[in-house]
Amino acid sequence: MEERKIIKELNKILTLEHGHLGMYKNFLDYSDQELRRTFRRFAEIEIEHINKVKSAVLNMGGKPSTIVEGGDIIGRLFGITINLTNVQEVVKTYSWVEKKSHQGYADFVSKLEQSGGAMQQFIAEIAAANMLESRLMHLWLDDKLKSYGDHKPSQ
Repeated sequence: MEERKIIKELNKILTLEHGHLGMYKNFLDYSDQELRRTFRRFAEIEIEHINKVKSAVLNMGGKPSTIVEGGDIIGRLFGITINLTNVQEVVKTYSWVEKKSHQGYADFVSKLEQSGGAMQQFIAEIAAANMLESRLMHLWLDDKLKSYGDHKPSQ
């Protein structure tokens, strides 16, 4: 995978990570203490993801996309819209988002690893760490859904 394409993909990821941060930033709005604490930690993880991806773009000589802040706005709006329904729907939606995030990272890591270059392998390691955390976040959210009763775990 050539450097220009990697930077483009990283900028897409950066925008999505800002969207994830927008989902979790309103953690104080939840009365469920476990959910509030978890969403606070998830927001911190999203900030870590943003910083790692942004650093990778900059270290490759790229410029972080100018639309990244738009991802945060979309994430916040998405969270606010979902919050108007109920907490179970929020958890269900966020679980789906994290599942898709894991899949996206897995595809990106696979492309990088197939490229074989040292720089590609280095970026793959960064992306793989974020991939693992998105998977763990999805699993936690899916498990939380089980506590609501009638939920079937996502595939």
